[in-house]
Amino acid sequence: MQPETATSVPAPAGADAVRRAALIAALDIVEGGVEERFERITRIAREAFGVSGSFLNLAGESTLTIASQQSEQRFGPVIPLQDTFCGRTLGERGPVVVPDASADDRYSDMPMVVGDPNVRFYAGVGLRAGDDDLKIGTLCLIDPQPRTLEPDDLALLQELGVWAERELAAGADEDRLRTVLTGLEPPAVDLPGYRIAGLSIPHGVVAGDFHDWHRSGPDALHLSVSDVMGKGMSAGLLAANLRGALLARGDLDPGVAVAELEAQVAPEFGRAESFATMFHGRLTPSTGRLDFTDAGHGLVLQLREDDERIMRSSDLPIGLHPAGLPRAAGSLVLRPGDVLLVVTDGALELWDSTLASLSELGALYRQSPDVETFLQRVRQRAAEHDPGDDLTVVVVARDA
Repeated sequence: MQPETATSVPAPAGADAVRRAALIAALDIVEGGVEERFERITRIAREAFGVSGSFLNLAGESTLTIASQQSEQRFGPVIPLQDTFCGRTLGERGPVVVPDASADDRYSDMPMVVGDPNVRFYAGVGLRAGDDDLKIGTLCLIDPQPRTLEPDDLALLQELGVWAERELAAGADEDRLRTVLTGLEPPAVDLPGYRIAGLSIPHGVVAGDFHDWHRSGPDALHLSVSDVMGKGMSAGLLAANLRGALLARGDLDPGVAVAELEAQVAPEFGRAESFATMFHGRLTPSTGRLDFTDAGHGLVLQLREDDERIMRSSDLPIGLHPAGLPRAAGSLVLRPGDVLLVVTDGALELWDSTLASLSELGALYRQSPDVETFLQRVRQRAAEHDPGDDLTVVVVARDA
């Protein structure tokens, strides 16, 4: 692979920065101090290339943590991300080689170039967590003398980068991962005249499901439920990518938001041979009208005083829907006393795996004195009847 020579991309911000920070926190290594498994890699890198410094860096939202460094001059361990080579190359594809930073407009203004330690040569490879394409850091080399790398040298640096990625993944702590993922669940929302609540129960440590809601302006609530095919870490990382893409477009019209996020994530889902269903809508609380896009989800139950309505989807999931083909727009009205249940297919496994299970879930809601008791009963049934899949249930209830 050839090193990147195109114009540098600034350090990613917004949803990508949040995802980077969440993935690093889930690995539970930033606060652990110096670790020999990383020191071994940076020692080999410095000796193999004969450079003044080698580093294993982790990039958070706005800061860079140096997890391991081999250099006579010590840095960090935490420094501003934007003023580093790592921060300026996170968006690059492939390895980055800078023969002489002082002669390169992308880097010549950096403090470490114009001042001590007077870096001229830089080479770095991005580090990723699991199957996620997002870089969470770099393994890099610096030297005060201009130089470059031969193809065999570049291949060696990439192999050391793969080693570093595997060490990062091996350090994942399940309890810490659960804590981080729980922190990504939506906070309680105060919406006069409505009760909004939900739960998500992963089949393993990590869920491919996610749900989210947030206020937008004085009279709008955005609501989302999604289910990535499969279970475990790979599904969880794809779900994190999907969630980040959605949060970046959270206030857009539902149809526009889903179309834009699909254009962003569809290539990744294609490479992973996966797909995701999604229900994404915008509620106008004053009228009870919910405008939505249903990307192959179709697990939505509207309860009224004397009847119920299951809303199916006519569109394909994200990752399978034909590019350029518009999705169908839907809408419904929640009248006073109505309840909307949006679930993932793990909820069907609590009964007979068919859509009749939605009616069973609706009956369980009607038998419960309040939303909190209903969710507790769902959790209890999941403990007694293992769904064998990730399970998410979201409730939107309009007061009578």
